[in-house]
Amino acid sequence: MNDWLIDVVKRAGSMALDFRDKGFEVHIKKDGSPVTSADLTIDAFLHEEIKARFPGDCVLSEETPDDPDRLSARRVWIADPIDGTAHFVAKRDGFGILLAFCEDGLPTESVAHFPAMQILLYAKRGLGAFVNGRAVHVSSVSDDPKVATHAERFVSLHTAPWHLRNNAVAIFQVITGELEGCICTTTPSTGEHDYAWASCAFEAAGGKLTDISGEPLRYNKPVRTMPRVLIGSNGLIHDALVRSVAAL
Repeated sequence: MNDWLIDVVKRAGSMALDFRDKGFEVHIKKDGSPVTSADLTIDAFLHEEIKARFPGDCVLSEETPDDPDRLSARRVWIADPIDGTAHFVAKRDGFGILLAFCEDGLPTESVAHFPAMQILLYAKRGLGAFVNGRAVHVSSVSDDPKVATHAERFVSLHTAPWHLRNNAVAIFQVITGELEGCICTTTPSTGEHDYAWASCAFEAAGGKLTDISGEPLRYNKPVRTMPRVLIGSNGLIHDALVRSVAAL
């Protein structure tokens, strides 16, 4: 595993917890979502650490103005300094630091760290996915699969024994084998920073994350928003799930 990458994200997580304990400023962005002084400080920290080690790489972050040079770059880091800022502002535990490395638009290594819950997921294509150092893998179930969604349009496809109101949790549970699939809907403001880590983790754990047509997701695009519907699975049920979603 990449000790440097894990250490950087853990340090960012410690910074987030320190801000939560000591206080932070909150501002409202043009899209109506909150951003805090913690987001901006961690964003600067991630930029500094990446640029110090890989000075030629580009960084695409939720909290930084877009750098057009990234479009011609083969190596790009995609970061969300604090995912779930609303949770962070409310001092709930459901926030995390997301960081993924992409080469030629394909996420090949990522970390998702939820410091208040003491959870760290590291993934690398070809190596595997690990939660707190323990290898995880998607399930091998294909009959009577457990599929989660909270989107009203697809609620008839929800077969999981519990209801989730958080896409990241559903994705996490597919990656770790607790669910066989998930259907995630996004908003116009959902960006690549929200899902680059997940694309890498799905592939590393043996699963799939695609658009509504079953096409693989690409990153570092000129328009950095995500498709409005994403489908994740253990791979075994993916084609059937894509067909079921398309029928609704």
